[in-house]
Amino acid sequence: MSFRFPGTPGAGRRGGWLVLLLSIASFGRAQTPAECALSLSGRVADHESRADLPGATVVVLETQQATQTDAAGNFHLHLCAGLYHVQVTFLGYQAETAELRLERAVVRNFQLHPNAVALRGATVRGERVATPTQPTATLSGQALQQTRGQALGEALQKISGVTAIQTGPSIFKPMIHGLHSNRLTILNNGVRQEGQQWGQEHGPEIDPFIASRLTVVKGAASVRYGSDAIGGVVLVEPKPLRDSVGTGGELNLVGMSNNGLGAASGTVEGNLRQLPAFSWRVQGTAKRAGTMRAPGYYLKNSGFQEYDFSVAAGWRKDNYGVEAFYSQYNTQIGILPAAHVGSPTDLELAIARDRPLETSGFNYDINRAYQQVRHDVAKLTGFVETGRAGRLTATVAQQTDFRDEYDKYRPRNDNLAALNKPELSYTNRTSTAELLWEHRRWHNLTGSVGVAGTYQFNRYANGSRQFIPFYTNTTGGAFWIEKWQRNKWLLEAGLRLDRRDLQVKRGDRDTTGTYFVERSRFQYTTPAASLGATFDPSTHLTLNLATGLTRRAPAANERYSDGVHNAQYELGYDLVPGNGKLVPETAINIGLTANWHDNPRLNGEITVYQTRITDFIYQVPILPPVITIRGTLISWVYQQTDATFRGVDVAGTYQLAPRWLLGAKGSIVRARDTRQDQWQIFMPADRAEASLRYDFIDRPTARLRQRYVQLGGYAVARQTRVPDNYTERDYKLPPAGYALLGLEAGTTVHWGRLPLEVSVAGSNLLNQRYRDYLNRYRYFTDEMGRNVILRVRMPLEF
Repeated sequence: MSFRFPGTPGAGRRGGWLVLLLSIASFGRAQTPAECALSLSGRVADHESRADLPGATVVVLETQQATQTDAAGNFHLHLCAGLYHVQVTFLGYQAETAELRLERAVVRNFQLHPNAVALRGATVRGERVATPTQPTATLSGQALQQTRGQALGEALQKISGVTAIQTGPSIFKPMIHGLHSNRLTILNNGVRQEGQQWGQEHGPEIDPFIASRLTVVKGAASVRYGSDAIGGVVLVEPKPLRDSVGTGGELNLVGMSNNGLGAASGTVEGNLRQLPAFSWRVQGTAKRAGTMRAPGYYLKNSGFQEYDFSVAAGWRKDNYGVEAFYSQYNTQIGILPAAHVGSPTDLELAIARDRPLETSGFNYDINRAYQQVRHDVAKLTGFVETGRAGRLTATVAQQTDFRDEYDKYRPRNDNLAALNKPELSYTNRTSTAELLWEHRRWHNLTGSVGVAGTYQFNRYANGSRQFIPFYTNTTGGAFWIEKWQRNKWLLEAGLRLDRRDLQVKRGDRDTTGTYFVERSRFQYTTPAASLGATFDPSTHLTLNLATGLTRRAPAANERYSDGVHNAQYELGYDLVPGNGKLVPETAINIGLTANWHDNPRLNGEITVYQTRITDFIYQVPILPPVITIRGTLISWVYQQTDATFRGVDVAGTYQLAPRWLLGAKGSIVRARDTRQDQWQIFMPADRAEASLRYDFIDRPTARLRQRYVQLGGYAVARQTRVPDNYTERDYKLPPAGYALLGLEAGTTVHWGRLPLEVSVAGSNLLNQRYRDYLNRYRYFTDEMGRNVILRVRMPLEF
């Protein structure tokens, strides 16, 4: 019998004998792949040149399982679920060790630092936020890089099943399986994002450049994240703070031809040799865009500008650690003037035109109407190992959201100082806290117990109109999640109970015109439960089944919205005569996912789901529109019904040939108003996307490496599943379906030791005129025309 190990001369032979000895030592006590088939795979490369490192040794310290990377630098292991330390070594490089929680198939790449002399090993720790019994999708690496410069909601549409409620070219509110706004939870660096969610034209106040990974949990995750996660969760995850000695970072530059967007985002981070437990990071982003060009004309006042920054610092030892984080988001966004008209006749004409009456040339001006937003987040988190029992983590955070909205027309006032004051000016302050204890594996059980609380109050400034009232929202809850794993099975069950207290103070006038202040208080108990299972029948196939029950309390805006903002009019449910009071939503959901992975040619995932929501709260147009002193505007009112959502998400790739990759994804949503026995309004139309990518052969000494070209197509059908008598329920019929063509090419340019990643992408290359059903601007204007995007990423190492 003979053994042969791939690798470089010398290093490969030593690594091969090490693998053999470790394998013999572990024989008899390591579990076989048939018993524990969770896959751990990845690639080992040079940190500076990104070149593959064949023959690197990968060892799981707890089990002593070992392997070597192949000729392309790839490795593959099978393990049971649990917490592991994986060590990677290669002659002439600094060893690295990663702490990994393995609960499903995980891909973990390593980039080793070259070192001519022996240095002490660096420890790189990373924790994966895993939801193994839920359909989960992630944007990271090159897939995330291809979205740089886009808003968060726009970037997330790369994931099947995720769309967006859109307002013009710069405001995107994520939608998962037809649910959005108060039914989605967004976590920004572990902090639940809280702002002015009452507006469908209010995008998340988050800088996507802060993230190294965007994860979407498609399905209710209310047990872990609270009752507002009835439709899903978006995790905006920065990479862990640097814990290898040195200073580095990266610079991202983005330019767009259509609206003249220019964006620059830089990160610098470090770890000191004298204080190896201390790490820090500073990040900043600047963006500015001018008027968007639709095919044939510019869209007046469609520019925006954004300036953001964040700082983080942490102190971490083996048994305890603490991290502080602060970020600030600032943006100013123009609002389409065509949406703000004087009379019902003017509104009808504006909707009937094939282009807005008011257009302009290209410029960077932002005039009335516009919105000005600032969002601050401060967070402090720490953990301590509780002996061998587990880990205790505490997180406290403070958020402040400032929102000013300026109407198209200035108020008539002789005081010039008042002319530039906003018509709506709101401040939302939110304090959150969470205490979480995660216990170690015990008799095949792992789990967590936690308590969480939120205190929030919303106020508007003196002189501002009252659109939503003053309110104070206090929530406290406790949850318990347990996972049981044995062989190929993983079962998960969770319970949560929240108590919500909403106190509202609003001014109004009675029938005689007398002003009075109404105070209301609403208290709700909102339980949530979940049960899920994961089964790995083979190395390549994983089956997930997830079920859940959630109750969500109505928000203040759903009850009491009243007035004009951002060129539209909204009315809350409780203010409609005869409606009474809103009651909480109750949702029952079930989803089944089949994932085919780690196959040399075909990989993919399909999810089928159903969500039934009793007392579903939603918006519908008001016909005829409401006429106010500020004009005649598109108008909306909140209603409540019973609804059922069903759908399918599909995504996959197929390796046609060694360098040809075919990709495809699609999603279908079917939503019914079961109380009125008709289709639900404003649901995503069927959509599909396909791409063909070619990766060129790299020469080790070439300056241009990792070259690729990708052709893509995106198609959306016309939404024909709309309520009966649609012309009496909406201002305009759903637009026609459309198909768009895109092309992208990229490479990594090596200038000495500096790898510069460059890509050029074109969207809507045929300059197609189209409108999207989920865009609030579809009543007045077309979508963006042809756009060419240049992206440059420059890693930095000092």
